Amino acid sequence: MKRIIVVSLLIVFVFAKISFAQNPTPAPANIGSILISGGTIHVGNGKIIENGFIRIEKNKIVSMGSMTNIRLMKADRMIDATGKQIYPGLIAPNTTLGLLEIEEARATRDNVEVGNLNPNVRSIIAFNTDSKIIPTVKFNGVLMAQIVPQGGLVSGLSSVVQLDAWNWEDAVMLMDGGLHIRFPSLTVYRGTENNDEINVRWKQQLNELEQLFNDAKSYAASEKKENKNLKLDAVVPVLSGIRKAYVHVHTAKEILAAMAFIKKFNLSGVLVDAEESYLVASEIAAAKIPVILSSTHSMPQRNDDDIQQPYKTPTVLQRAGVLFCLEHKDWSGNQRNLAFVAGTAAAYGLQKEEALQSITLNAAKILGIDNLAGSLEEGKDATLLICSGDLLDMKSNKIETAMIGGRIVSLENGQKHLYEKYKKKYGVN
Repeated sequence: MKRIIVVSLLIVFVFAKISFAQNPTPAPANIGSILISGGTIHVGNGKIIENGFIRIEKNKIVSMGSMTNIRLMKADRMIDATGKQIYPGLIAPNTTLGLLEIEEARATRDNVEVGNLNPNVRSIIAFNTDSKIIPTVKFNGVLMAQIVPQGGLVSGLSSVVQLDAWNWEDAVMLMDGGLHIRFPSLTVYRGTENNDEINVRWKQQLNELEQLFNDAKSYAASEKKENKNLKLDAVVPVLSGIRKAYVHVHTAKEILAAMAFIKKFNLSGVLVDAEESYLVASEIAAAKIPVILSSTHSMPQRNDDDIQQPYKTPTVLQRAGVLFCLEHKDWSGNQRNLAFVAGTAAAYGLQKEEALQSITLNAAKILGIDNLAGSLEEGKDATLLICSGDLLDMKSNKIETAMIGGRIVSLENGQKHLYEKYKKKYGVN
């Protein structure tokens, strides 16, 4: 009898823990109309509408403008945003959200595939909508993300998702939109390789990469495909421009070599990471290749660089005319600080609306979802944030409402629960 009671208590305890650990339920579809009125609308394309309104029907923005031009308008739900700021939902590029939960726990790592050439790997089918990290980044305004596989010379295909979904089928916004290439590195790591060894390795890897693309060209041109080749099948749409080639590079030399590779195969290319892009900004602008810029919150790459160079690089790219967006590198949970990365860029040369654009409309353009998201415009998805302070300012940022496709989503998360718990413990109001 005692054993039965003990087992029963254990079962209750386990289920209680599981229940507490569950993520918020995804919001149901909006079937009516919503009117947001009185707020300052940051459109995302550089424009600001003071004392504005946004009318939403189901999942779309159907009208917006200044309250001075509005007639009496009724809606199923009215949201008074007087004195508040309204922003587009933030977009986090180049993330492992939903693929990597705990780096030290192998069972929670699903971001790297075995092998060096994996163009056919699809990150979307491994995307875990129940990740405990996702609610913490959503709380700080990141409502969409690019889910990217890691490892090898060719890592696989990324997809773009919205972050309030039951499963990956519900989440996907753009399926298999780009192929990720880890371009051969020319970086010298002290004490590991000499220059000759680095050059030999670089040439071998570049030859391997070019061979893959040449094989895909031949495969695409062949009329008879008796044996389907999944790897080459995944590369063919990249050669035709249907899929983008996201080329991950770091140093200025690597950037120039990657640009030559993109030109050689006439790819729709995007440079990712590109920490030293400020050194070749004019060349990037001339080639009209977009950049997903990382490591703006880090130390400079070169010993003789200005200590603040990473903070200034977004301004260098902006002034050179490069289309770029910002990412927050390292652990996927750091994506919750994406708004503050843009805020730092604003403190070091960018205009406030330019900084906002670098994590909204610019990101949407680069990822290929600007017809749906990235700015608050008629006909686009109603994916937005209502903030009582400045979204890019760590001190005043306080998101009160988040909406994805017209659905008002929950901002609850485990960290918020812990915060409330220990406030009560120590009697903090």
